[in-house]
Amino acid sequence: MQNNILMSAIAPHPPIIIPEIGGSELKKTEITVNSLKNLCNEIVRINPDTIIVLTPHSAFNPYFFSVYSGEILKGNFSKFRAPEVFMEFDNDLEFIGQLNTLVKPELGKLNLLPAEVPLDHGSGVPLYYLDRAGYKNRVVVINYTALGKKEHILFGGKIAETARNLDRKIVFIASGDLSHKLIPGAPAGFDEDASKFDELILKGIDSGNYKIITDISPGLRETAGECGYNSLLVAFGLNNGEPLNNEVLSYEAPFGVGYIVAKL
Repeated sequence: MQNNILMSAIAPHPPIIIPEIGGSELKKTEITVNSLKNLCNEIVRINPDTIIVLTPHSAFNPYFFSVYSGEILKGNFSKFRAPEVFMEFDNDLEFIGQLNTLVKPELGKLNLLPAEVPLDHGSGVPLYYLDRAGYKNRVVVINYTALGKKEHILFGGKIAETARNLDRKIVFIASGDLSHKLIPGAPAGFDEDASKFDELILKGIDSGNYKIITDISPGLRETAGECGYNSLLVAFGLNNGEPLNNEVLSYEAPFGVGYIVAKL
């Protein structure tokens, strides 16, 4: 594996794990919060030049990967009644430019989101913990598409190629929650088969056999109501389908949504 990629990981993004939002409910997600803090502390320690966050929840274009294009990335949680929770990072515009050149022939140009578009919660939650851990370097935030498995894996490879070309030391974070249908009363309803999706994700990461995950059917994804699968596919493309340092740090589902923190 290319030594430009210091780590790839998956992290959840429920706003309720932000202390200023979750309040007393934060106790129910203590395992996730502690794992995310530990992960972010490790990322700060290995000191990447740039962190790439793949989010499901920014402005969505079904055909082109979208990327925040402003010089400064800004975000807060005003949509979740916590406008005082604010973060700001330098964008890596050189990385975006090089990536755009590489993806055009096979995937089309990147969809550039204007500077005034604020960060979404899919990127904001992991970036909140990175900010609190003391991360000060550059960030790139990208939204996935409605394209297929092949295209998302290919896109991950283009991120790795960009890192090599620029000699960037990067960390990649696949932002995503797993099934949203794990218990009665869950946000997307309940489906008794939804837990099978989470079980396969956990098994694939724990064993380092990512084919278990890439073979998951569209039907099971729909049953689960997940939002992290395409983010994982990009990570697998980045890692050339092989684990870099696979380790499940934690998994829990206190509100019927699967929260996983893992190195890939």
